Amino acid sequence: MGRIDMHAVASAAGVSQSTVSRVLHRPRLVRPETRKLVYEAIERLGYEYNSVAADFNKQRSSIIGLIIFTARSSIHADVIDGIQEELQNTKYSLIIGNSRYNAATERELIRLFRQRRLSGVIVAETTDENRDELRNLERAGVPTVVTWEMTEDNNCHCIGIDNYKASYEMTQYLVTLGHRRIAFIGGRYDRIERVRHRYQGFCDALRDHGVTLDTGLVVGTTPSVTDGREAMYRILEDNEVPSAVFAASDALAIGVISSLKDSGYSVPEDVSVCGFDDIDMAPFTTPPLTTVHVPGYKMGKLAAASAMRLGESTDAGAIRVCLPTSIVERGSCRAVNPSGG
Repeated sequence: MGRIDMHAVASAAGVSQSTVSRVLHRPRLVRPETRKLVYEAIERLGYEYNSVAADFNKQRSSIIGLIIFTARSSIHADVIDGIQEELQNTKYSLIIGNSRYNAATERELIRLFRQRRLSGVIVAETTDENRDELRNLERAGVPTVVTWEMTEDNNCHCIGIDNYKASYEMTQYLVTLGHRRIAFIGGRYDRIERVRHRYQGFCDALRDHGVTLDTGLVVGTTPSVTDGREAMYRILEDNEVPSAVFAASDALAIGVISSLKDSGYSVPEDVSVCGFDDIDMAPFTTPPLTTVHVPGYKMGKLAAASAMRLGESTDAGAIRVCLPTSIVERGSCRAVNPSGG
């Protein structure tokens, strides 16, 4: 899709290109009603003036941006390693923006990357509030590749996984082990699409296997070890202890195990715990964590390759690659008697 330029804004506002330029540079010289027309066209088209380069014919930069929620997660380190490996020995470099789970910060990062006319942007995670901002980024001519999920928009470039299927299969695994009271601790499924898909996979797997969903055993929180501990404490305070906990990230799962141990429960003898991601630490927790393996490094490499390809080709169609996931069985889950679980 072509870049939205000053000419497009002028046409949409019904004014000359020089008038748009005056509104951007010397707005006091333009009548208020004319400024209003121009600003409305800018907002409608998602146009943003490139303050770095006055020459609008200049090529895009050789920088690829990455937007993530946090750099603390080991799985994001794998994605970043993959991206940097793919960009090595090319003309491209990487700039990383950390939104810290804040939608406003995320929005500003998207707008900043658009303003700087990056060669491409890789989005590791985004909130529902900023879906339109991502579309504006693409409309402005900045190729955008979403990772970690297969979006419902088939025109969106994605290098991701089937979060619904992976979550469904892990929940089915727990049910097959005999568990019936299964807690779910995940991220903000009310704001983040991939987390919502994981929660839906959990719910549907329970339903399909005749297991009743207990909403008292469901907590949405920030995916960190600390928040995993607090979420598990909350469940233990308000409910009968579940026989299994599906934590939709390994960081949450590690926090869950810590909380259970502090509360006098043994894993997996009393409560089985599984995670999602297969971070580097997963085999070394006590007990070793059963989890969903996500090929983060490969995801990063393919995302970087796609961003470069899209930046150099104007006629590339939608790139959509769904990478396989798998359950890695370790020592944090065990079979139970269904009547007792």
